[in-house]
Amino acid sequence: MADEKPKSGARAAQEAGTRQAEDALRQGADQLRNQMGNMADMAGMSAKVSQEMIQRSGQNFEMMKRIAEAMASGARSAASECAEYAKHSAKRQTEMMQQLSSARSPNDLLDIQNRYLQDNLKELLAFSERLSRLSADKAREASEKLDQKR
Repeated sequence: MADEKPKSGARAAQEAGTRQAEDALRQGADQLRNQMGNMADMAGMSAKVSQEMIQRSGQNFEMMKRIAEAMASGARSAASECAEYAKHSAKRQTEMMQQLSSARSPNDLLDIQNRYLQDNLKELLAFSERLSRLSADKAREASEKLDQKR
């Protein structure tokens, strides 16, 4: 009987230790589950943020592409206008040279030069106006393309 009390005391201590170990394991498992849930939530948020960033980058790229297209179109139109102006200038200059060669007096020379300068000034102002309109049209077009995307 005396032997049974120490055994039952040792057994009670062993059972208490086992229960404590089981409780500690349960608590550790619960904490691990909570941490894994938190990590899954964080991974989900990270994936969502990454997806939004990719989407916005795509939208920004599309917007930049539209702007570049509008700028390229504007540059082509401006180059066309410049070529047309240069062509007209060369033609007017050739005509002026022919007129100068057929001038009969110094007054005729001055009149031809005066008309040439006036015509050139008018043509330059018209060219400037066309380029300004073209620039405004292309800016409006680019703005509309940006507004369509929003």
